[in-house]
Amino acid sequence: MYKQGDTLTYFGKGIYTLPTAAKILKINPQKMRRWVNGYTFYKNKVSQPGKPLINIEFGRDSSDTVISFLDLAELLFISKFIHYGISVQKIRKAANTASKILKTDHPFALQKMYTDGRSIFAELAQKENDTSFLDLLDSQYELREIIDSTLLGCIDFNEYNHAKRWWPLGKEGSIVLDPERNMGQPILNKYNVRTELLYGLFRTNHSISEICDWYELDENEVIVAIEYEKGLVA
Repeated sequence: MYKQGDTLTYFGKGIYTLPTAAKILKINPQKMRRWVNGYTFYKNKVSQPGKPLINIEFGRDSSDTVISFLDLAELLFISKFIHYGISVQKIRKAANTASKILKTDHPFALQKMYTDGRSIFAELAQKENDTSFLDLLDSQYELREIIDSTLLGCIDFNEYNHAKRWWPLGKEGSIVLDPERNMGQPILNKYNVRTELLYGLFRTNHSISEICDWYELDENEVIVAIEYEKGLVA
């Protein structure tokens, strides 16, 4: 739903089409669309709505939905939960209840959700009268294992405890997604150059040396950007 005249609406929040978000998060695009827009399924030959997993900032459009950085951060955490075998139904229930407890539309992008995770999930279990939430705390996949260094170790949070930037290669790495820079697209932090641009030049037979000369970049940084982008399309 992005329109050229809407720049101020999106400024500082990041903008990602669903295909771009799916690529960055390495999620199947169809699965991404179901998570964001919901879907329809049939039960006893009657169509039923499958609700979205997150509340997105910019509204939904079946043909041109875009999401914000906060939405992207939530999807990052959700994909991690699913990787550890937590069901979509349980995640949806946790998100709805956590939104009320934490008073936010983006509970999975909130630092408190993870630093205070044990007490929050215990409260979820109590409010929903559903002991299955406690399984997240006591099963072989401890909550702290789910929220490991690949998440909290790669996310910076703002003064409101919401995710504000993501370092996909770790905080010691060169690449960052920051909604206040380049609309939140992956960039080389030191140079503010999009990794996708550098990879595109490389794919069209421009040498790393040429790219470095054109943009006055360090060769090692360009190699990191190219390898990062290769990993997204693998």
